[in-house]
Amino acid sequence: MDEEIRALVERLRPDAVRNSDGTELPDIAAELVEKVYSAYFPARGNMDFARANPETLTHMFLMSAPITALGENALSIRLIDGYFTDQLRPDTSEAALAYLQVIDRTSGSELDRSAYRIEGEGHDATVVITSPTPYHVYTAAFLAEQVWDSTQMYNYITNDWHLDPSRERVRPYEVRLPKVWDFMRDAIKDWCEAHPEVDVVRFTTFFYHFTLVFNSEGVEKFVDWFGYSASVSPEALQEFATEYGYELSAEDFVDAGYYNCPFRVPTSAYRDWIAFQHRYVTGKVKVLVDAVHEAGKEAMMFLGDNWMGTEPYGELFPSIGMDAVVGSVGSAATCRMISDIPGVKYTEGRFLPYFFPDVFNPEGDPVGEANESWLTARRAIVRSPLTRIGYGGYLSLATQFPTS
Repeated sequence: MDEEIRALVERLRPDAVRNSDGTELPDIAAELVEKVYSAYFPARGNMDFARANPETLTHMFLMSAPITALGENALSIRLIDGYFTDQLRPDTSEAALAYLQVIDRTSGSELDRSAYRIEGEGHDATVVITSPTPYHVYTAAFLAEQVWDSTQMYNYITNDWHLDPSRERVRPYEVRLPKVWDFMRDAIKDWCEAHPEVDVVRFTTFFYHFTLVFNSEGVEKFVDWFGYSASVSPEALQEFATEYGYELSAEDFVDAGYYNCPFRVPTSAYRDWIAFQHRYVTGKVKVLVDAVHEAGKEAMMFLGDNWMGTEPYGELFPSIGMDAVVGSVGSAATCRMISDIPGVKYTEGRFLPYFFPDVFNPEGDPVGEANESWLTARRAIVRSPLTRIGYGGYLSLATQFPTS
């Protein structure tokens, strides 16, 4: 790719380059531009650590598929039915089962623990309701372990990484566990020292992923870019109860299957959780950003992926000391959401298309998507300009479609 990169730099005159998830920049890149960005993943990527500490997986609250009782016989609800078992696994530990809730959705009442039992473990975990009311609908809300990082899973599936035997399915780890935080804090210092060629550390992103759940076919089931249902753990929930004086339930997160999406009025409990995580996340992020600055580098945050808790418009975000925020320009609204962020030195928009095979293929339309992205965002840019613009993905893929 060296000659192709030279030609592209000559043609486009970029002042910076970056790698993407699953790739490394060639040595030549630093010679051709003013700045080198590098993606950095605090909560995933080191599989040696993840394998050595399997108890550090992150969690997500999920609601089972609704099941109708067709009679008075015992009713079984297999928790993971309808979900992607490669991504998620019910946590059947004692700490996690303390948050299990079984609800009669027809009457709106929660079942007492004596009304049901748990059978099986992991993917086989099943709630058995002993004496259901005929023709009532029941659900179970539960904590699931995330056994495959949501973003890496998307990239893996989209790019057919299963064809590459060297690719691993990356497992995320929970920052609230002391051993994980100690590892993260030391890892960023070691990484900065080992990468003197990098000018900008592009955090992608920090600790908790937005709500992204795949169905049993490995296709997106539901997505909420602002969702906090994957920012939970028994440890965090216990700390919340200690600080706020009351306990949260699974229903506070699954919200009868609406998952507190932006079209719902947030409850006071959900707002408390956001504030709670905002304080925790910004405090930890500041430590990582300070380490980057001490290494003589800039810190940039990607507005996506594991960004929950950062709350760029929250009161504590400016205290982090982040140099820049970059985000995907999917519309004029997201463009303004990036460009208006306070407390940073500059903002950057990543325009579409992303250089992935879902667009760069014989049936795709990269030019059409590029034009639509620009036309959608340009009025927003005029009203509140981005400082910088760019693209992301795999140049090796884009060069296969030179007419695009």
